[in-house]
Amino acid sequence: MALSSTPDFSTSNIQHHQPPVHKHTQHSSVSGGCLPVASMLRRIPISRTLRAQPQLPPCRRSLVTLAIETSCDDTAVAVLSHTQRTNETKILFNERIASDNRAFHGIAPNITVHGHQTTLAQMVRRARAHIPLPDNRPDFVSATRGPGIKTNLSVGLTLAKGLAVAWDVPLVGVHHMQAHALTPRLANAIAATQTNAASPVSVDPKFPFLTLLVSGGHSELVLSSSLLSHKIIAATRDNAIGNVLDQTARVILPASVLAASKDVMYGRELEAFAFPDSSYDFFTPARSREQEMNDTLPAEYPWTVPIPFRENRKLAYSFAGIHSAVHKIAAANPDMDVEQRRVLARYTMRAAFQHLIGRACIALEDVPGLSDVKTLVVAGGVASNRFLMHVLRSTLDVRGFGHIQIVAPPAELCTDNAPMIAWAGMEMYRAGYTTDLKAVPLSKWPMDPDVGCGLLGVDDWIKEEPVDPIE
Repeated sequence: MALSSTPDFSTSNIQHHQPPVHKHTQHSSVSGGCLPVASMLRRIPISRTLRAQPQLPPCRRSLVTLAIETSCDDTAVAVLSHTQRTNETKILFNERIASDNRAFHGIAPNITVHGHQTTLAQMVRRARAHIPLPDNRPDFVSATRGPGIKTNLSVGLTLAKGLAVAWDVPLVGVHHMQAHALTPRLANAIAATQTNAASPVSVDPKFPFLTLLVSGGHSELVLSSSLLSHKIIAATRDNAIGNVLDQTARVILPASVLAASKDVMYGRELEAFAFPDSSYDFFTPARSREQEMNDTLPAEYPWTVPIPFRENRKLAYSFAGIHSAVHKIAAANPDMDVEQRRVLARYTMRAAFQHLIGRACIALEDVPGLSDVKTLVVAGGVASNRFLMHVLRSTLDVRGFGHIQIVAPPAELCTDNAPMIAWAGMEMYRAGYTTDLKAVPLSKWPMDPDVGCGLLGVDDWIKEEPVDPIE
């Protein structure tokens, strides 16, 4: 995106790839570790220690995977087909059911695991009918291995192992955050397939790109240099941004709005409440670090929500201060009217989102090797927030980074979903990676080997010859 003398602050400058909606897609609601360093050293290089797996299925014109996602409260299953060489990609089945946690105003692990146990097998049965291969058997099974809630992950991974055994096909244990980072490539492949069905499809964005992973469990700025190389530039020291938005929304939103919510993702309700007319005129992007450091008080009220780390250039995120400030404001003003609550909602998101993009701008200025980056991928549940996209685009434009394109998946692929697991599994499978059946779920699994074990630093990867890797 070219930098112009008159920046366009509208969200129309942000690329949201829209895949076709499949008639079988459903979104409904029902009631209901890394290894020690010594162990890691013993396994390097990976090719010397990986156990043999039964021979992979012969190369077919089209590869199909059935994918399972159960890392948190969403039970999701998808079937994805990907044609080699042309990159033609189709979602053949996609269903997601969210457990009902509203009575707890947050994620209740016993409720979510019960939801997985009662719905997952039936979803797989429905998905099987959409696998267009002899005997309804996919080429391989993909399932989220981590990070996430371990008991929840276990439900999906265990069933995936059983399916792999029953069908005699390989298993790919997928990294949840890698899947989020790759989701725009999935959305692009689907959209391009629909538009140019007769021509080879280019899968974009191309590596390298920056990824802003923003969800209920993660807040990370990551440099993705390749499918397997992801370096964390900045990460949260405390609460993740999605969790903070959900929790602050509980004390900001009127009781009637909370009661009407269909789930506990209150951050989504916070955006709708703050901007009922989708107008972001109140926000002016900081043209410099100096402007960013000068917090402004709402003209009508004697409080402010400070931007974290405004006094330094640390490459890190912290949202605990925003959480604390908002709760103190709410406690001191229990009788806030709707308008004051709306202003507080706006300033809460303003502080959080300016913190996100402020650190990204510092990274672009200070970190060697980022000068070649032309794309910022925004992924995770918070990526569906349109005000966030406005803050990112407008700030990059006035800070001298108007050439950086912002790419985000469509809203239905921002939250946890099975198509993204299928796509990440497809990319890993075609690169030659599958997972041993003795693999266990991982509640923590850093993608960056400098921070933890890394994507390939956990046990039970199996490396075979690549199956025409996706470029």
